[in-house]
Amino acid sequence: MNRFCVCAAILGVLPAATQAGELCVTNGSAGTWLFTVENRDGLRASAELPPGARLCLPEGARTGGIVAAFEGAEQVEGCSRLVSAGGSDRLLEYAAFDRCRWASHAD
Repeated sequence: MNRFCVCAAILGVLPAATQAGELCVTNGSAGTWLFTVENRDGLRASAELPPGARLCLPEGARTGGIVAAFEGAEQVEGCSRLVSAGGSDRLLEYAAFDRCRWASHAD
């Protein structure tokens, strides 16, 4: 396993529930974006996700971390959210420069 990119099971839609020990992000928007999940120990997973797809980092439940979305791999600005230990979030709408709408923001 690559320490900086855990890319297993990211091409399809995974079950909605976060499994024990995972940090996850789901693309709930209409576009395809680059997503990352990083735990507080620095382990990171990244993948381009189409609508409805999910990316999980198996080693994240104990420490929590950050989920983020970017327009593409060349972009340094994107949208990020802190996720508590064993948590997940879902991008609802992408907008550049941290103006995204996340499920954790929804009314």
